[in-house]
Amino acid sequence: MVAYRETVTSSKIIYEGPIFSVETQDVDLYNGKKAKRDIVRHVPAIGVLAFVDDEHIILEKQWRATIGDFILEIPAGKLDQRDFDEPHHAVERELNEELRMAAGSIEKALGFVETVGFSDAYMHLYVARNLTPIEQNQQLPRDLGETMDLVTMSFSEVKSLFDSGKLIDQKTVTAFLYWNYLRG
Repeated sequence: MVAYRETVTSSKIIYEGPIFSVETQDVDLYNGKKAKRDIVRHVPAIGVLAFVDDEHIILEKQWRATIGDFILEIPAGKLDQRDFDEPHHAVERELNEELRMAAGSIEKALGFVETVGFSDAYMHLYVARNLTPIEQNQQLPRDLGETMDLVTMSFSEVKSLFDSGKLIDQKTVTAFLYWNYLRG
Protein backbone atom coordinates (compact mmCIF):
# COMPACT_ATOMS: atom_id res chain seq x y z
CA MET A 1 0.00 0.00 0.00
CA VAL A 2 1.17 3.53 -0.74
CA ALA A 3 0.32 6.72 1.14
CA TYR A 4 -0.75 9.67 -1.01
CA ARG A 5 -0.87 13.37 -0.27
CA GLU A 6 -4.21 15.19 -0.47
CA THR A 7 -4.48 18.55 -2.22
CA VAL A 8 -6.46 21.28 -0.47
CA THR A 9 -8.61 23.09 -3.04
CA SER A 10 -10.37 25.44 -0.62
CA SER A 11 -10.52 26.15 3.09
CA LYS A 12 -12.63 28.32 5.37
CA ILE A 13 -12.55 29.09 9.09
CA ILE A 14 -16.07 28.36 10.34
CA TYR A 15 -15.39 29.10 14.02
CA GLU A 16 -12.70 31.17 15.70
CA GLY A 17 -12.25 31.36 19.46
CA PRO A 18 -9.45 32.32 21.84
CA ILE A 19 -7.97 28.81 22.11
CA PHE A 20 -8.97 27.06 18.92
CA SER A 21 -10.62 27.53 15.55
CA VAL A 22 -12.39 25.11 13.25
CA GLU A 23 -11.44 25.01 9.58
CA THR A 24 -13.32 23.12 6.89
CA GLN A 25 -11.41 22.05 3.79
CA ASP A 26 -12.29 20.68 0.38
CA VAL A 27 -9.61 18.26 -0.81
CA ASP A 28 -8.77 16.33 -3.93
CA LEU A 29 -7.78 12.73 -3.28
CA TYR A 30 -5.16 10.74 -5.18
CA ASN A 31 -7.84 8.80 -7.06
CA GLY A 32 -9.58 11.91 -8.42
CA LYS A 33 -12.37 11.90 -5.85
CA LYS A 34 -13.18 14.84 -3.59
CA ALA A 35 -13.60 14.88 0.18
CA LYS A 36 -14.17 17.30 3.06
CA ARG A 37 -12.00 17.70 6.15
CA ASP A 38 -12.88 19.47 9.40
CA ILE A 39 -9.78 20.46 11.36
CA VAL A 40 -9.51 21.91 14.84
CA ARG A 41 -6.64 24.41 14.85
CA HIS A 42 -5.42 24.63 18.44
CA VAL A 43 -2.93 26.90 20.16
CA PRO A 44 0.25 24.94 21.04
CA ALA A 45 0.62 23.93 24.68
CA ILE A 46 3.08 22.66 27.27
CA GLY A 47 2.85 19.86 29.80
CA VAL A 48 5.17 19.40 32.77
CA LEU A 49 6.46 16.27 34.44
CA ALA A 50 7.03 17.99 37.80
CA PHE A 51 9.39 15.94 39.96
CA VAL A 52 9.34 16.25 43.74
CA ASP A 53 12.24 13.77 43.71
CA ASP A 54 13.25 10.88 41.44
CA GLU A 55 10.38 8.72 42.71
CA HIS A 56 7.53 11.28 43.03
CA ILE A 57 5.71 13.72 40.77
CA ILE A 58 2.90 16.20 41.31
CA LEU A 59 -0.38 15.62 39.50
CA GLU A 60 -3.49 17.77 39.50
CA LYS A 61 -6.99 16.48 40.12
CA GLN A 62 -9.41 18.80 38.39
CA TRP A 63 -12.90 18.89 36.97
CA ARG A 64 -13.08 18.67 33.19
CA ALA A 65 -16.40 19.60 31.62
CA THR A 66 -15.45 17.76 28.43
CA ILE A 67 -15.71 14.41 30.21
CA GLY A 68 -18.05 15.48 33.02
CA ASP A 69 -15.71 14.16 35.68
CA PHE A 70 -12.53 14.72 37.65
CA ILE A 71 -9.25 13.60 36.11
CA LEU A 72 -5.63 13.31 37.21
CA GLU A 73 -3.25 15.13 34.91
CA ILE A 74 0.15 16.74 34.76
CA PRO A 75 0.32 20.55 34.96
CA ALA A 76 -0.25 22.02 31.52
CA GLY A 77 -1.25 25.18 29.72
CA LYS A 78 -1.43 26.86 26.38
CA LEU A 79 1.24 29.07 24.89
CA ASP A 80 0.51 32.75 24.42
CA GLN A 81 2.30 35.52 22.51
CA ARG A 82 5.10 35.61 25.14
CA ASP A 83 5.96 31.93 24.67
CA PHE A 84 6.06 30.93 21.01
CA ASP A 85 9.82 31.45 20.66
CA GLU A 86 10.57 30.01 24.11
CA PRO A 87 7.92 27.56 25.34
CA HIS A 88 9.80 27.07 28.62
CA HIS A 89 8.41 30.49 29.70
CA ALA A 90 4.97 28.87 29.71
CA VAL A 91 6.38 26.09 31.90
CA GLU A 92 7.54 28.64 34.48
CA ARG A 93 4.16 30.40 34.37
CA GLU A 94 2.11 27.19 34.68
CA LEU A 95 4.25 25.90 37.56
CA ASN A 96 3.60 29.21 39.33
CA GLU A 97 -0.13 29.41 38.54
CA GLU A 98 -1.00 25.78 39.18
CA LEU A 99 1.56 24.32 41.60
CA ARG A 100 2.73 27.57 43.24
CA MET A 101 6.26 26.32 42.61
CA ALA A 102 9.40 27.38 40.75
CA ALA A 103 11.78 24.88 39.19
CA GLY A 104 15.55 24.86 39.65
CA SER A 105 15.87 23.12 36.28
CA ILE A 106 13.57 22.83 33.28
CA GLU A 107 14.43 20.54 30.35
CA LYS A 108 12.56 19.84 27.12
CA ALA A 109 11.72 16.14 26.90
CA LEU A 110 9.76 15.76 23.67
CA GLY A 111 6.88 17.09 21.64
CA PHE A 112 3.84 15.39 20.15
CA VAL A 113 0.65 15.95 18.20
CA GLU A 114 -2.19 15.29 20.62
CA THR A 115 -5.12 14.26 18.41
CA VAL A 116 -3.87 14.04 14.84
CA GLY A 117 -7.12 12.55 13.53
CA PHE A 118 -8.92 15.91 13.72
CA SER A 119 -6.63 18.52 15.28
CA ASP A 120 -3.18 20.08 14.89
CA ALA A 121 -2.89 20.47 18.69
CA TYR A 122 0.81 20.19 19.57
CA MET A 123 2.22 19.79 23.07
CA HIS A 124 5.77 20.35 24.30
CA LEU A 125 6.54 18.05 27.26
CA TYR A 126 9.04 19.36 29.80
CA VAL A 127 10.68 17.94 32.91
CA ALA A 128 10.89 20.24 35.94
CA ARG A 129 13.09 19.40 38.92
CA ASN A 130 14.26 21.01 42.17
CA LEU A 131 10.87 22.55 42.89
CA THR A 132 10.61 25.27 45.52
CA PRO A 133 7.52 27.10 46.80
CA ILE A 134 6.78 30.58 45.49
CA GLU A 135 6.06 33.34 47.99
CA GLN A 136 2.38 34.30 48.07
CA ASN A 137 3.06 37.86 46.85
CA GLN A 138 4.79 36.44 43.73
CA GLN A 139 2.06 33.94 42.81
CA LEU A 140 0.27 34.47 39.52
CA PRO A 141 -3.53 34.27 39.39
CA ARG A 142 -5.08 31.03 38.21
CA ASP A 143 -7.33 30.96 35.17
CA LEU A 144 -10.93 32.00 35.79
CA GLY A 145 -12.75 29.19 37.60
CA GLU A 146 -9.66 26.97 37.74
CA THR A 147 -9.57 24.83 40.88
CA MET A 148 -7.54 21.72 41.57
CA ASP A 149 -6.21 19.39 44.19
CA LEU A 150 -2.47 18.78 44.02
CA VAL A 151 -1.53 15.14 44.50
CA THR A 152 2.02 13.87 45.00
CA MET A 153 2.30 10.35 43.63
CA SER A 154 5.08 7.79 43.50
CA PHE A 155 6.13 6.01 40.34
CA SER A 156 4.50 2.79 41.56
CA GLU A 157 1.21 4.61 42.28
CA VAL A 158 1.12 6.16 38.81
CA LYS A 159 2.11 2.81 37.27
CA SER A 160 -0.78 1.17 39.10
CA LEU A 161 -3.17 3.74 37.61
CA PHE A 162 -1.64 3.13 34.17
CA ASP A 163 -1.82 -0.68 34.51
CA SER A 164 -5.48 -0.55 35.60
CA GLY A 165 -6.53 1.79 32.78
CA LYS A 166 -7.33 4.65 35.17
CA LEU A 167 -4.63 6.99 33.83
CA ILE A 168 -6.60 8.26 30.83
CA ASP A 169 -5.35 11.78 30.07
CA GLN A 170 -3.19 11.51 26.96
CA LYS A 171 -0.54 14.05 27.99
CA THR A 172 -0.25 12.38 31.39
CA VAL A 173 0.05 8.92 29.85
CA THR A 174 2.80 10.26 27.57
CA ALA A 175 4.56 11.85 30.56
CA PHE A 176 4.33 8.59 32.52
CA LEU A 177 5.77 6.61 29.61
CA TYR A 178 8.62 9.14 29.36
CA TRP A 179 9.22 8.80 33.13
CA ASN A 180 9.32 5.04 32.69
CA TYR A 181 11.83 5.51 29.85
CA LEU A 182 14.02 7.72 32.09
CA ARG A 183 14.09 4.96 34.70
CA GLY A 184 15.71 2.66 32.11
